Amino acid sequence: MSLIKIFAAVNGRIFEGLGNGTTPTATRIHYLLKGLMKNKSIHITTISYFQTSKRDCISIIYNNIIKTYVALRATAILVRDNPIAYFEYPDSFTIIQNKYLFKLSKVLRLKIVLDVHDTREQSDALGAKRTAINKSFEEFCLKNADLILALNQPMWDHLAETYQIPPGKKVELIPNAYEDEIGQLYPHAYRGVEGRFNICYMGGITLNSGIYLLFKACENVHMIYPQIMLYLFGPYGDSFPEDLKKEIEGSRFVVRKVIPRREIPKAVMNMDLMVMPYNPGDPYMNLSSPTKLFEYIGIAKPILCTKCESLLSLGEGGSIIYADYIEGDFEAKVKMLIERPELREELSRKLMEIRSKHTWSERARVLGNALASLS
Repeated sequence: MSLIKIFAAVNGRIFEGLGNGTTPTATRIHYLLKGLMKNKSIHITTISYFQTSKRDCISIIYNNIIKTYVALRATAILVRDNPIAYFEYPDSFTIIQNKYLFKLSKVLRLKIVLDVHDTREQSDALGAKRTAINKSFEEFCLKNADLILALNQPMWDHLAETYQIPPGKKVELIPNAYEDEIGQLYPHAYRGVEGRFNICYMGGITLNSGIYLLFKACENVHMIYPQIMLYLFGPYGDSFPEDLKKEIEGSRFVVRKVIPRREIPKAVMNMDLMVMPYNPGDPYMNLSSPTKLFEYIGIAKPILCTKCESLLSLGEGGSIIYADYIEGDFEAKVKMLIERPELREELSRKLMEIRSKHTWSERARVLGNALASLS
């Protein structure tokens, strides 16, 4: 088999480790491409460089000089090696030099892989004031990529319809996943502990992520079952209302903190229920493929999830409990899981049976096959 050469327009430092990084984008690039590097028929080239986080004038000038230098080096690699060009969307294109590299790859008639991690709608869902990518450039990227990696079918259907992309476009569904180390840390199915019921949510705390519904449902259950505790591991979004923050922070049954991503697997060791309360009434939430849900699957703790379109297919064989996005139904499902420890243990056993399908190693294998068919 001939060697497949890839140039990835990402900072090569990401392969050294995630450090305190918590972003889904960094996690995806780190594990997906590192897994791909284990394939002896694939050679990935990246450029490592340092960027300062300071925002003073001198630092901004320095960062741009470095990014321009990197773009020039990347240009030489693209021209010399004629590789497949890999771009992560949209984060790659928050750097203007990568927009140039994408267009150059098109001019050079290189095969282009576009790893679509998210869409422009994410900015609205998270309450961001603006997005770095305009609609015309999103369309340009999607129409000019030779292989698109989509997180799930609903996301791709939405993009294809929005931009009238012809049905012949080569698309591979590669959702997010969990790292093998999580499975190693949790080699056995969950067992309930009498007198304990800890509920856990990981990720950004925004209105669209359903945190307030989760909080109110747990508050009601807490009056009946005072042993429950709600752990929120994540930061508040910019648009999360201050009055709701105060209500959550003032509660005696809530523990909220931001922890480094590398500490999360051990931090959930004593959890009894992992929750995903996203609002399916928000169109964007039906397109999402949150990394944390796959990490929940890897941990194999019982999962309670709302009925977002992109998440419904993951609970095969009844391995995930789904609730309507209604406080009363969410509350009822939590009560049921408190009262039925045998159900929680059964859910965990079912997750153990399917979790091997959702590792980054498996995703890298699928991507490797897609790249082989492209070259």
